[in-house]
Amino acid sequence: MEAPPPAAHAPKKRKFDRVDGQKSPGSSSAGDGVSLDFINSLPDAVLCTIVSLLPTKDGARTQAVSRRWRPLWRSAPLNLVADSTLSGQERKLVVYVSKILAEHPGPALRFALPYIRERYYCKTECWLRSQALTNLQELVFGYDAEDSLPSLRPLLPPSALCFAPTLHVASFGGCRFPDLPAAQSLNFPHLKELRLSRVTMSNFSAPSLNFPHLKQLTLYGVSISGDALHSMLTGCLSLESLLLENNVCIGRLRISSSTLRSIGFSPPYKGEDATTFQELVIEDAPRLERLLPLNPEDGPRTIQVIRAPKLQVLGLLSDGISKLHIGTTVFQEMTAIRLTTTMHTMRILVIDSIGPNLDSVIGFLRCFPCLERLYVISHLRKEMKNVRKYDPLDPIQCLERHLKKVVLKNYFGNRPDVNFAKFFILNAKVLDEMNFGVFTNCNDKWMSNQHRRLQLDNRASRDARFEFKSSFWSTFTNNKHTHDLAMADPFENTF
Repeated sequence: MEAPPPAAHAPKKRKFDRVDGQKSPGSSSAGDGVSLDFINSLPDAVLCTIVSLLPTKDGARTQAVSRRWRPLWRSAPLNLVADSTLSGQERKLVVYVSKILAEHPGPALRFALPYIRERYYCKTECWLRSQALTNLQELVFGYDAEDSLPSLRPLLPPSALCFAPTLHVASFGGCRFPDLPAAQSLNFPHLKELRLSRVTMSNFSAPSLNFPHLKQLTLYGVSISGDALHSMLTGCLSLESLLLENNVCIGRLRISSSTLRSIGFSPPYKGEDATTFQELVIEDAPRLERLLPLNPEDGPRTIQVIRAPKLQVLGLLSDGISKLHIGTTVFQEMTAIRLTTTMHTMRILVIDSIGPNLDSVIGFLRCFPCLERLYVISHLRKEMKNVRKYDPLDPIQCLERHLKKVVLKNYFGNRPDVNFAKFFILNAKVLDEMNFGVFTNCNDKWMSNQHRRLQLDNRASRDARFEFKSSFWSTFTNNKHTHDLAMADPFENTF
């Protein structure tokens, strides 16, 4: 008689080492061997919070986990992100959004519709009026119309503005803001963050918007006049950070704000807008700490800082800025032509220097006597000499007491570079570190030659460290830190 076939072996369970007496994660406290489900032991309110934070597809799929989980998705605040993660096919995406909004009773945490075509305008209006979006806190809405002219952009559905009383975060793109009836204003009492991208705002729509608690404002590629933007900023009573990039129709902008701490700005690229961004005037900004020109080669041609008594970070500066007024001190194309005001609050300076030009940089050092960090982007000009000697009878205060870090990017190690760097090595008495972004091969022979030419053994600060790193051509332009007020030095990690 043939032996019966061997019984199928159950898959072996992996055993984990445990300290003597320690119970397994699946055993109960009573030692009865009953497995515990830690997720299902959580209260429904916590599970609903978890569901609302999941991606849209995953959140809806939790209904299939168990009988207990089935009602949780409908009880959790809706998080609906209608992009390629929901479906890569436009028609299916529209069907899914309609189905989700029909099945979910609300309220809503987030509704993101970043790229919808104008052909679905009526459908979009219907979605935005859905009961599922009751008490919506975050709205992302944008038309897929980036290449359209400002005057031809489709109108933002009026129903999108019905969420003004509840929104905390909002982003609008590729559209025209509707003009409100005369003498009527629209209040966003809880809005903290607002981003406008390729939006057209008239002189009537911008002044009618009030954002009493807005903290962060980003305008990218927005068509808006300087006067309209000034009126809009007047309604931002709590604004702390402002990022302006590639906006058109702004010729001159005046900023007065008792709350602003950080401003990053760049004009549209040359030839993109008939109205050139000519002048930025900081009239009165008592809390302003950062002023960040992001692409100064394209303007504005004039920057005037009348009153900013707490300004600590300035840059990137270049000769694309024809005139820089700081109080009564005037720099013309990076050269100090009148040094009558010194700003003792300035700690961090970023300069784009052709040469590099030591005389030009020394003018800034005298204007900012308490400067602690200096970042220089060098553009080599071989005829530049940089032979200036330091006069101890006419000391530069920041070199004597404050300058602790110097970063020199695009360093070739030629005579202009060497003489420029050597000035700081031999005269910065409290220097902690000097970093070189080297645009050449840092082999041992080259390093030994630089060590000798820079006279590192004769450095003024015996504790100074010097680091050379090979790098590609680079700049410090980086807008991602305009809103990051927790970062003391927005250029800290750029070397």
